[in-house]
Amino acid sequence: MKVDRILEIIIYLLNHDNVPASFLAERFHVSVRTIQRDMISISSIGIPVYSEGGKKGGYSILPTYKMRNTDIREDEQQMIIKALESLATSYKSDTLDSLIEKYNAIIEKEGGRKVFWDFSVTKENRQVQDMNKVLEQAISNRNYVAFDYRNANGDRSHPVMEPLAIHYKWYAWYLFAYDSEKKEYRTFKVARMQNLVTTPGKADFDHGDIEERMKESEQAYYKTCINIEVHFDKEESGLIEEYFPDCTIEHLDENLCRIFIDVPSKERLWKALLLSFGDRVKVIGPDSYRDELINTAQKFLSNYDIQLSQ
Repeated sequence: MKVDRILEIIIYLLNHDNVPASFLAERFHVSVRTIQRDMISISSIGIPVYSEGGKKGGYSILPTYKMRNTDIREDEQQMIIKALESLATSYKSDTLDSLIEKYNAIIEKEGGRKVFWDFSVTKENRQVQDMNKVLEQAISNRNYVAFDYRNANGDRSHPVMEPLAIHYKWYAWYLFAYDSEKKEYRTFKVARMQNLVTTPGKADFDHGDIEERMKESEQAYYKTCINIEVHFDKEESGLIEEYFPDCTIEHLDENLCRIFIDVPSKERLWKALLLSFGDRVKVIGPDSYRDELINTAQKFLSNYDIQLSQ
């Protein structure tokens, strides 16, 4: 569309000087004559575009008009591109790819990148990416969606929901939705969804501020968290602090320390994390959580004809 092209031309000219019409025509897949008309349109909305003739000439925006990149410090520029690229590892979007390309041009102009992040380990598979697109469209159109779902305990269901938002947390994508039959908000892990389809009909319920509804739902979820007491040798303090940076380490004696961590009771990730410490940590309580960990360890070791004594 013309408006989209003109906006992209403006962004490009804000970050480049003396851009030939032939280059812009090739970049935006239009004729040189179309680029010339676009420049007239850009000037008509008050953006001062001027051209320089000659072999090295081209279009530019007056330097006095530009918001110079120096308004954003170099370290801030680096942080912005890192944030964008880390988002791209888990969220596929042509708009995001285009934005990264544009901002990389700014970074290169300022001397190149100096810090690199690799978030590929957190990247969701193609199926999740495809479902996110379907969900985004359904949210935009206020359609209902239906899907097969398997929760963390392996229980299966076939919910029909009004999708309200998708959000990324705990290294995974989640759907925040409304169950119109039960009149309640629910959250689903997208990776556990299958056979996602958009259903006929439009949702018309006014949910107000969706972000506020999400916060309220999250607060209700965290009320189900349990407080776990963990003891460990003082020498393990560094590793414990690395994995649980928000927990205060208490020193019980010269060699023994402890922390209290609040974890969602239904999240298996925390159980796996605690078990990964092996004999370097000891879960003291609550008894139900401690017994559950022991039971999980026993089931795992039963595959190797090994018994774990309590």
